[in-house]
Amino acid sequence: MKTASAYIIYDPLSLTFSVQVIGGALTQHKDALTGEFDPDRTMFPLMFQPNLMVKDPEHILPDGDHTTKLIDCKWYIGSSDKGTLIDATTSGLTLGEYGRLVVTRNIEPSSPLTLFFSCGYIDSRNNKTFRKSAMFTLDSTLATEVNLGLEIDAAANMPISPFKNHQNRTIHATFRNGQNLVPDEKANFVWLVQDSLTRKMREITEDDLFYVSGQGTKSITIDRRYIDKELIEVHANLNSLPERVVKAHTKMYRWYGYWEESEQITRGKYIRTDTKEIEVQAIINNSKGVILNPIDFFDITHYQTGKYVTAPIKEIGVGEKVIIPRSSVGSDPNAQPVFGCEVYELSALRSCQIEGQNLLIDGKVMCIQIPIKGK
Repeated sequence: MKTASAYIIYDPLSLTFSVQVIGGALTQHKDALTGEFDPDRTMFPLMFQPNLMVKDPEHILPDGDHTTKLIDCKWYIGSSDKGTLIDATTSGLTLGEYGRLVVTRNIEPSSPLTLFFSCGYIDSRNNKTFRKSAMFTLDSTLATEVNLGLEIDAAANMPISPFKNHQNRTIHATFRNGQNLVPDEKANFVWLVQDSLTRKMREITEDDLFYVSGQGTKSITIDRRYIDKELIEVHANLNSLPERVVKAHTKMYRWYGYWEESEQITRGKYIRTDTKEIEVQAIINNSKGVILNPIDFFDITHYQTGKYVTAPIKEIGVGEKVIIPRSSVGSDPNAQPVFGCEVYELSALRSCQIEGQNLLIDGKVMCIQIPIKGK
């Protein structure tokens, strides 16, 4: 018997596919000062719910919602199914029934997130499969107007007096957004110094002798004794805006102000037969009076000569006071001894180095002070 096959043909289904966005918009707003998100999706999640509506012109299939018959539902991070497949281990993204996706992740302004969804539907009349897809981009915008300002409680050029009775000086930075102070926990501070060799700014470290404490905070403490001339700068930014950096600086320098020296004979000014020693002392004055312990600040050398210009000049000692024996001035009453002193300011403490390496004693850097001549 010869046969002939007949084919059943159905009119095409009318499919309406969509993905509902529930719980907010695709764009968040981030406060640039506080770093808070609106809405905060860790508290108010965003949900994507696929939806498929079917209409059969031949009324074999029931018209209406066929979402529960979706198959092969997959979400990807990326613009296509070649991106990263979202699964149960993906942070901040949770899969649900019938292609549902719940987002509990906040999106940084600099890192938008693209989501791609694909699924299938089988026409049970003829087992034909339809493929559907959708794509979304989640992003965030900065919501706060930023007007950052930074200042420090130190002059642009700040003299450091060696005569202060305390060796440390703390410099405080004030960081504002508009008129409002930026909370410490929302800010980042870095203190820098100009490198003596490269002349470029670099971060202050424990290796800088003048540094005491405070790197990474809004206040830095320095040791005055090590300051000759240093350009110090502080950089500040919001944690949420690392690219917006504001700066303030101060140039610190060792400064003695006006001073003058004099030589006094404190013992043996009138030389008698029973005089055994002569004592001379350097007296150094500034605007506040006599400077105590002058050898802490000055290099002092004492000299002896005579009242005539031709008299030789000889060094008799260094320091605040010098004692010489009576015999050193001779017995000639016409050879009147004259004493004088030469005084130079001392530099700040400087490290002793051998071949570019600091010299250590008991693990500490050995330091000296150098007379500053020619000023």
